[in-house]
Amino acid sequence: MSKVTGCTAVPNVLPLGSYTYIQAPAHSATAVNGTLTKGGLPVTLRETEPILREFLRTLGEVQDDFTRRWCAIRERPVTVTS
Repeated sequence: MSKVTGCTAVPNVLPLGSYTYIQAPAHSATAVNGTLTKGGLPVTLRETEPILREFLRTLGEVQDDFTRRWCAIRERPVTVTS
């Protein structure tokens, strides 16, 4: 069981520079927030967690889109014209 979230499922752990963000489980009550830690010291997030969750979700979508486009470019055959 996770000491931070009280949930047996593995929480979503995201490194953010020298900080680590441990996201609250998606099915948890709205009163349960994620935790931001630095050097093992947790800082409970309240008002900022929904903003951070949205930012990370959007960043993931951008990364997925970039990866998809990059793979499509690399798979495209190169035509040489002279």
